[in-house]
Amino acid sequence: MRAIAVLAGWITAGNILCYAQFLPDLQARTPAEFDAYLEVLEAPGVARSEAFLREFPDSALRLPVWELLARARRAEGNAAAAIRAVRAGLAVAPEYAPLLVELADLLANGATGWEEAEAPARSALAVLDRVKAPQRVGPAEWTAAVQTLTARAYAAWGLVLFKRNDVAGAIRQLEAALRQQPAGDATLHYRLGRLYAVAGRTREARAELAEAARSGVDELRALARQALAGLPE
Repeated sequence: MRAIAVLAGWITAGNILCYAQFLPDLQARTPAEFDAYLEVLEAPGVARSEAFLREFPDSALRLPVWELLARARRAEGNAAAAIRAVRAGLAVAPEYAPLLVELADLLANGATGWEEAEAPARSALAVLDRVKAPQRVGPAEWTAAVQTLTARAYAAWGLVLFKRNDVAGAIRQLEAALRQQPAGDATLHYRLGRLYAVAGRTREARAELAEAARSGVDELRALARQALAGLPE
């Protein structure tokens, strides 16, 4: 079952959306600050993000920059630095749901510290349950963003429960995550299928793994087919 945790880390370490829908209206204090911020947006990455934060440590725009830095650090495989960036962003805005979800996901996928992931996952779900869409964001865009973040929070929580050997609890959280994804999510199907197999729910495991086997990602498709082949008849 180690493949469940390994896959979780692999699939979330790539490009993840930046959730501008959740940002408050922010203003730069000077033209130079605004220009530097635009440079970060035009080419998000570690160097420009860190340069902005050094030059404008009290900027109202530092929250999205911390968010972009966290994603850049994660993309390069530096989870520890990504976590530091996320925590810095949450120090600015403790109820900023995208970074709560990011923290839960990063911690849950770690070899150590994963027990801490449940708290930010729960906090994110509570925030997402009550947060209202700003007027500048359309209903469809808002709903999609909330559903994606909610699914990631449930999935992170489920991974924590899996690592605690609470298979039934992990299944409940992954089922909740999938309910938030109307179009489906091949990774969630795979992980849920593996958990169903452990629980002896072979028919359900076969259905979920078959969904995952239709993934366009070669590695995920291969893992799903291998797991399908290992199910009892």
